[in-house]
Amino acid sequence: METITMCDGAAPTGAASICFRLKDGGQIFYHSTGINARPEDAARNPALRSELNRHCLAMCKAYTLMQVKRMDMNNRIFELQVQRVMAECAGLARRQDGEPVYERLRRYIEEAYRDGVIGAGRYMITLGKARKLQRFLIINGLSGISAREFTTELLLEYRKFVYDEYLYVSQFPYLYPSGGGRHAPQRRCKDATVVHDLKALQAFFRELEDTGEIRRSPFKKISFEKRRSIMHVMYDAPVFMKAEELRKVMKTDVPSELQWVKDLFVLNCALGCRIGDLLRLTMDKVAVSEDGIPYVHYFPLKTAQSQGTNQEIQTPLIEPAIEIIRRTKLVFIGHQPKYGRQVYNKSLRRLLAYCGIDRKVSLYDSELGDNVYKPIYEVASSKLARKTHIDMLTKVQINYYASGLHRTGSDAVFRYTSLELKDRLALLQAAFE
Repeated sequence: METITMCDGAAPTGAASICFRLKDGGQIFYHSTGINARPEDAARNPALRSELNRHCLAMCKAYTLMQVKRMDMNNRIFELQVQRVMAECAGLARRQDGEPVYERLRRYIEEAYRDGVIGAGRYMITLGKARKLQRFLIINGLSGISAREFTTELLLEYRKFVYDEYLYVSQFPYLYPSGGGRHAPQRRCKDATVVHDLKALQAFFRELEDTGEIRRSPFKKISFEKRRSIMHVMYDAPVFMKAEELRKVMKTDVPSELQWVKDLFVLNCALGCRIGDLLRLTMDKVAVSEDGIPYVHYFPLKTAQSQGTNQEIQTPLIEPAIEIIRRTKLVFIGHQPKYGRQVYNKSLRRLLAYCGIDRKVSLYDSELGDNVYKPIYEVASSKLARKTHIDMLTKVQINYYASGLHRTGSDAVFRYTSLELKDRLALLQAAFE
């Protein structure tokens, strides 16, 4: 009959952690637990004692399997069998307790992408949020917990982690590999980022609650007032270019290395589409209507999967956009579509600084609890052109509710009419003079 005893010192394998020796007649095998503790700690720590017992049971089972299957009786095979037994037991425990919450979240995301609930762009963003949750669980030693075990208290701890994840980068560098477009957090997250991460997690738990996988979402155990507070975002005032500022950019002669970003920005202001959609445009998306109006047509990448019809967006082209398209053939940044947005944002700030667009805009600083003011060229991003486009159209558009026939905000007014392509061209020409 085999006996298992704790080694007095390190095993012959050289392991410094707690080791056990299995002896059966002339057969002696060693197993390193990987637990760095003193043997006497087990008497005072029930959790440690339970974990060591788990290793001993795995050693007994592994030795029996080796005898039954007539395996080579050496320590290397013994250690492999112990690890295999422990992995099988851990898998059985996970199946009994429920799928680990990170793995279940990944499956939820994959199914949403497969079924067209989210598009390719949203899919990549949501995967990034899932990896953030995985890092939180690993750092706290909770990678095996199921969705049923994810408590409200843990949810609030995760919220703190999202805010201050940058503090953990130096402590756990292996969790933050560089390259591939990934960047470790370097500063405290803004409120909007935290709320968006929480909302993604809230949608996941709502799905599990609706399908009966969990009894109640951890979000529902937060009081209404507190939930409204932690899920609320205070947005900054919209930052957009004024007409005279855009005109100044268009008239400024810029160095050759900035010409591509000037063309891209002015074209984006004229079209108003998201930068991802603009970078995907090719010349086959440029057409001319029966009325002789040139326009671009495309499916918006962000909402293509969720929209109710297959109708493309059609945007008429005004003269500056036509000139840029003819000259560039919609080729701006070579063959770097994956990094196009980062390159564009940095170059856009250089362009606006070169053109002297230095109007101060307000940004809320959550740490200061007050607004700070920075030149527009320091905060410009790919969204600036879209916001500029919408602002310029808004300032020349007729107020649909001015007649008083419908209350403000009523959708009924839009069922009586629609803007045709030639009407939208006139609107764009009026906005851009």
